Amino acid sequence: MVKQVFFISLLCIVFSMDVHAQAGAGNKLPRKDSVYLDSVKNSGYPWRFPIWGDKVKKRGFNIPYPVGVGLNPYIGSQLINISDLKVGFNDQEPVPFDFIKFGEVKATLQSVNTRLDLWVLPFLNVYGILGGVWAKTHVNVVEPIQFSTTADFKGYTYGLGTTIAGGYHGIVSINDINHTWTSMDKIEGKVKTWMITPRLGYNFMFPNKKDQTITVWVGTTGFFVNRTTEGSIYIGDLKHNIPEDKLQAIKDEVEDWYQDLTPAQKVVTKQIAQALYDRFNGVATDLTVNYSLKKEATSKWSLLVGGQFQFNQRWQIRAEFGFLGGRKSGLLSTNYRWRW
Repeated sequence: MVKQVFFISLLCIVFSMDVHAQAGAGNKLPRKDSVYLDSVKNSGYPWRFPIWGDKVKKRGFNIPYPVGVGLNPYIGSQLINISDLKVGFNDQEPVPFDFIKFGEVKATLQSVNTRLDLWVLPFLNVYGILGGVWAKTHVNVVEPIQFSTTADFKGYTYGLGTTIAGGYHGIVSINDINHTWTSMDKIEGKVKTWMITPRLGYNFMFPNKKDQTITVWVGTTGFFVNRTTEGSIYIGDLKHNIPEDKLQAIKDEVEDWYQDLTPAQKVVTKQIAQALYDRFNGVATDLTVNYSLKKEATSKWSLLVGGQFQFNQRWQIRAEFGFLGGRKSGLLSTNYRWRW
């Protein structure tokens, strides 16, 4: 029973996922840099994207190359809250397991994704991402039995997003929203998430290399996920570290906490304990555990700081770090851009 609670909490891994917006943005050049400003205004813009690219160039905006591809390695962790746990077995309807109390539930993640983006308008970027995910979940159960456990699993994620961005005399605003779908090898169905990330920063230009810049920013990330998860797990696929004597005590109905359960909770708890005990002793079992739960990050919002170094209009690298709200994350991104 308790091991089942641990396993379903693995679904919370997706809270560590992060998808990142295109950091570049068109920037209005200051009048004091008149020579470079005139060269931008008079350079023309014969390419397809962004739409209205020629108009904004004539107004003194320096815009990035429209198409880009990026490689984004990422590490992160997120603290999770679990509630409204229900558990059943075989074809029976799950019953509330509100007597289970969780301690710290923490998901850690490593991922690598590729992002392809396009500046459709000078201020509007759209992108798609596809990547692999390698995850680990640490779960602590404090009642009615205390134990902790860890599991590893992997999967993939894909998504779509859009960025609204712009700059004026060095000040830049980068506002991103994206939607992702994540599939893991031990989770039924896909987990859908929305992320909203506003950023505000400043773009520093090198005096003698106008297409070489450093941009720094601060921001916040809002993370929203479909909360309710349902599924089923074959008991034979589970591994647990619950002592045999604890399982025996549940089977014998001598645990104090067991006496306070409802009749339906007792049936499910005892049946799962029996199946885990049988597996402990090498006896095959065909029990399938059904469950549902609600999950959410300890805080929907966290802070971030980041920066980008642009070698030229084709190559950029950037780093971004998230913190607070039970969340820690780090990103290192390499991006290549071209005209179209």
